Amino acid sequence: MAKILSDVRTATRAILDETTAADWSNAELNTLINQRYHRVYTTVINVYEDYYLTTDTFNSVADQQEYSSAHGVNSDIYKIRRVELNFNVSNANSAPTRCMPIKDTDAVLRDLGQQNIGVQIFSHAYYYTFGHGSSFTIGFIPIPDRTGTNAIRMWYITQISDMSSDSTNLNIPYADRYFYIIAEGAAADALRFGQQDSAEADKLDIKFDKGLLLMQQELEDYTAEGTRHVLDISGEYIDFEQTSY
Repeated sequence: MAKILSDVRTATRAILDETTAADWSNAELNTLINQRYHRVYTTVINVYEDYYLTTDTFNSVADQQEYSSAHGVNSDIYKIRRVELNFNVSNANSAPTRCMPIKDTDAVLRDLGQQNIGVQIFSHAYYYTFGHGSSFTIGFIPIPDRTGTNAIRMWYITQISDMSSDSTNLNIPYADRYFYIIAEGAAADALRFGQQDSAEADKLDIKFDKGLLLMQQELEDYTAEGTRHVLDISGEYIDFEQTSY
């Protein structure tokens, strides 16, 4: 069963022992709830990043290297997971090419606009990014030389938005179990903001942090199938009974 903003606010008021608004308005509590909601979101992606994975496609433009919101790129990107570009969409036999990230543009020793920056360009296409939100921009090497509808596909971790109405769903894993963490954090902020009971606020903060830790532990093994095993990454034969090499 989904949890919505009004559920979290009701739980927060229960912790504050204020079922009817007196010291805190609904708008004030909603602000505090959303602040803690975003903290829970970032905690989730530390162990279960792909829970918020989404995809987006946008068009390539002939001889255009960089793309932003003006070209259909979404502005809610938090972390990029994968980028593919089909350099010739009109050819039915053309497959998308995975683009590898350039995390520091200083790694490109020649100018970014080069169509061919060396031998490696034939084995990989590359992308680089800068900016954030509405100013986010992604660029490609080599530069696409054809216009292609939905030629570029991006997999990314999306940013979540504030819960704005009472019926807005809480977007976290297993919300029925973990929504109370947000209520405890919001109640701590309310008590501290109103300077009503700092000691109780500190206790609720401790419960909030412990709740986040427990949630991370429980989400860590989300993909639970298969057996546990030891992986040899040394590339050598290992005999665990052998005492010398």
